[in-house]
Amino acid sequence: MIISDPSVLIPEAATIDISEARWAAEYLSLMIEQLGAESSVSLVLMQARRELASLAKSSSATVIGPLRIAA
Repeated sequence: MIISDPSVLIPEAATIDISEARWAAEYLSLMIEQLGAESSVSLVLMQARRELASLAKSSSATVIGPLRIAA
C-alpha cells in the first residue's frame, strides 16, 4: 500500500488547556493531602503539581506535548 499523505502517520500532539492544568494541580493537592506530605509518593506528586502550577501561571503559554511554547 502506498500512502500519498505521510502526515497521517504522525499522531497529533496533545495540548493542555490552562483550566485543565489548574484542575489537575488541585486534584494532586487533594491526593497529597490524603497521603501525607512525608510520603514518597507525595514527593513525586508535589513535583508534578509544581509543573502544572507553573503552566497555569503562564497565560500566554500553549502546551504541546512535553513542550511549552510562549505565543
